[in-house]
Amino acid sequence: MISIIISSYLPAYFSALEDNISKSIGVSYEIIKIDNPGLMGICEAYNQGAQKAKYENLLFMHEDVLFHTHHWGKKLINHLSLAETGIIGVAGSSYVPTAPSSWTVSEKYNFVHILQGNKEKKEAFLIHTTQQNRNEVFAVDGVFMAIKKENYSQFRFNEKLLKGFHGYDLDFSLRVSKQLQNYVVDDILIEHFSKGNLDKTWMDTNIVVKQNIDLKFSQRFDSETEKKAFLGFLHNYFMYYPVNRKTLISVLQFYPKKLNAKDHVTVVKKLLNYIKYAKSINNKQNTNI
Repeated sequence: MISIIISSYLPAYFSALEDNISKSIGVSYEIIKIDNPGLMGICEAYNQGAQKAKYENLLFMHEDVLFHTHHWGKKLINHLSLAETGIIGVAGSSYVPTAPSSWTVSEKYNFVHILQGNKEKKEAFLIHTTQQNRNEVFAVDGVFMAIKKENYSQFRFNEKLLKGFHGYDLDFSLRVSKQLQNYVVDDILIEHFSKGNLDKTWMDTNIVVKQNIDLKFSQRFDSETEKKAFLGFLHNYFMYYPVNRKTLISVLQFYPKKLNAKDHVTVVKKLLNYIKYAKSINNKQNTNI
């Protein structure tokens, strides 16, 4: 039995998904729809939905998806029933870099099993990078996040910290992974009709998430991945913020100190370039406002 919780603002997508679930899930279920056309953050919506849930298995998911697997409910319940299981998802990563980033850290650590479509529903392509049926991860993408109710109750979505529609999945899954093991599985296939919106709000929220989560995860330090994540963070950050003493101090709080010598040199050179061309970067930002 599964309680499916959806923060909804797209009636056409919700209606199609509701019909799709009834034909594909294969177990008893309920759908808890939280009407949310910008009325509240997604953390608050999900927590409201979870309070109404009557079943022991919770599934938080987007409404712009369709299931391509028959009897997927049985598979999901089996996954959640295994000991020490935290969140079950269809996309996630097994590495957590020091710098703020999405769960999509690098191809080396990403595990994904999903049909990626678009809003026009004209085409979709399979992204399949899983190596086994259950792939251990830390971060889980919010398109599909399932968890036992008893485990959800220990963590809940962080509505006090996160008021919008970004970062909720990263914050929730990383906190869960401190005590339980999250997994990306390859026997439940969904088609997703959106690629997300990685804007300034998304970036700012990921900074807040990283500032409020202890980064001591059980993993080997990967200098190359840390370097790329930090450089990517710098690029995103200085698209929206001027290069000055205050902002440089701000980004340096996320500097990955264990980089090897070669990667240290690369990052320092990049930082010096931002300083060197600060006036040009800042003028370009002002022009785009």
